[in-house]
Amino acid sequence: MNTPSLLSFLFLALIASTPLLGAADPDPLLDVNGEKLLTGTPYYIVSAIRGGGGGGLSLFPSKTLCPLDVIQQKLDTNRGQSLLFSPATQNEDGVLYESTDLNIKFSTPASICFQPTVWRVDNYDSSTGQWFITTNGVEGNPGAETLQNWFKFEMVGNTNSYKIVHCPKVCDSCVSLCSEVGLYEIDGVRRLAIKGDRIFSIVFIRAEQFNSLHADGKSNCMEKYY
Repeated sequence: MNTPSLLSFLFLALIASTPLLGAADPDPLLDVNGEKLLTGTPYYIVSAIRGGGGGGLSLFPSKTLCPLDVIQQKLDTNRGQSLLFSPATQNEDGVLYESTDLNIKFSTPASICFQPTVWRVDNYDSSTGQWFITTNGVEGNPGAETLQNWFKFEMVGNTNSYKIVHCPKVCDSCVSLCSEVGLYEIDGVRRLAIKGDRIFSIVFIRAEQFNSLHADGKSNCMEKYY
């Protein structure tokens, strides 16, 4: 092999062994304490805006009662109900990552309706033009039939704050809604909706740690947990 051919071969071999730019693994999701979020662990989702941004998330009757819609509590002190996250592709370490499709569901069953509490985009309101986030979704089974059930979290800034996004990639050939999830208020109720009329920046609080401190009355430690 002459010298030019050898150099060309080595150059091609180097390209083949070098990772492509932009192919880096996503960063892990972090809670308010900088700890990685884990599958199967309950978390509260609350507003990243302190002192007026509102509290956690809960279930609320839709116009037809069932399925129940996802809403934000108005009071900062109300953490709402905890949630569980299940990625479309399970990781051996159980860590949850940014910008990856996952199911979101409330960790406790609904007291009415008796339907799954898995989130989905399926409550269109023609009077407001909003797609509201409701429940009775399907957990797992990523594909064309479950597009409405997939969400992801993307970082906002660099302070462990995130936004909720519905832009599923579980079906490459499917056409789907693709937008951030915001808040839309109707009759004093803050409902989660595609786009909405206001931004909804969030943080994660590990429910077990927060509940433990709350039960022990350690109010001086509450600052650590938002």
